[in-house]
Amino acid sequence: MAYFPNLTLYYKPTCPYCVKVLAYMEDQDIECEMKDTLQPGVADELVSIGGKRQVPCLIIDGSPMYESADIIQYLHGLVAADEVG
Repeated sequence: MAYFPNLTLYYKPTCPYCVKVLAYMEDQDIECEMKDTLQPGVADELVSIGGKRQVPCLIIDGSPMYESADIIQYLHGLVAADEVG
């Protein structure tokens, strides 16, 4: 398992793009802080960080990354780097 403390994933369980990212993370055994935007206050927190409610949103050291394909590509790079060293 790879845990990345500098990452936070904002997601909504009913969002198909979020499901895609979550499935990739499960398949690659990637863990990070997870925040469900259906929980009280979490969507507002996301807006205060990234300026919009769009999910999935991966916060990387405080900076937002949107779009499931971009997030998966970023995570793939992390896993590859983690396996190398």
